[in-house]
Amino acid sequence: MIGSRTLHSLAQFLELQPAQNTTVLFGKHGINHTSLHPSQLLIGILNGLQSGSSEAVMRILAEVIATAGDLRSRVNPKYRFDEREQDLKQCLVLDGYRVDGKALVQTDPSLSDTPVEDDLIAALRACGAPRREEIITKINDSAAAFRATPPDYNAALTNARVALETLAVDVARDIAARPNSQGTYSPAKWGEVIAYLRINGEITVEGEKGLAGVFGFLSPGAHRPVGIPEDQMTRLGRSFALNMCWFLLKNHV
Repeated sequence: MIGSRTLHSLAQFLELQPAQNTTVLFGKHGINHTSLHPSQLLIGILNGLQSGSSEAVMRILAEVIATAGDLRSRVNPKYRFDEREQDLKQCLVLDGYRVDGKALVQTDPSLSDTPVEDDLIAALRACGAPRREEIITKINDSAAAFRATPPDYNAALTNARVALETLAVDVARDIAARPNSQGTYSPAKWGEVIAYLRINGEITVEGEKGLAGVFGFLSPGAHRPVGIPEDQMTRLGRSFALNMCWFLLKNHV
């Protein structure tokens, strides 16, 4: 299933088409199209996509990709179509898909019904982490750098690393406030932070090694691709970071 960001990007892409075309497209795939009024077309499209089943949304996405030439012929100036199509493609890469010709290909076999990023942001908003909004901002900044023209893959990974580091330090500070906490750490030293989490029983030795490995992978120059496209390598590193954020958050809660 695609994430919230990709769903919004798809809505922006479809808004370029005449309302009657999107009405027929929605009806063809069983999505409610009664709210598709030209004066509020974008919101109507988004509401329809959000209310539809994941299967219907994926069918629409597959048709949009397969008929891109026809859709482009209806849009002027053409750069509007090209820019929105590029944004949609980059959002799909973040979700573990890529466009191969006229087909949508899943590149991540472990995809679940709800992308981890959506779950993570929802959990962050519901938790009491002091810097949760800063963490969410960094996650969004990471995605924005990935989707930029041209993409800034270093910034995408750097922002993901900062989000992970900030969350880990927040967890460590919460533990330090307890009367039975053990040891000390420097918030500026990643090795000390995760060692402090391990010493206080927050993570295991294996968890500490995993966090150290992911942090190293996200560091500048450490993720250079060998035989793997840079966008896929960057997505992999970003996914590692988000999954580790999820692990830290749910483990602490």
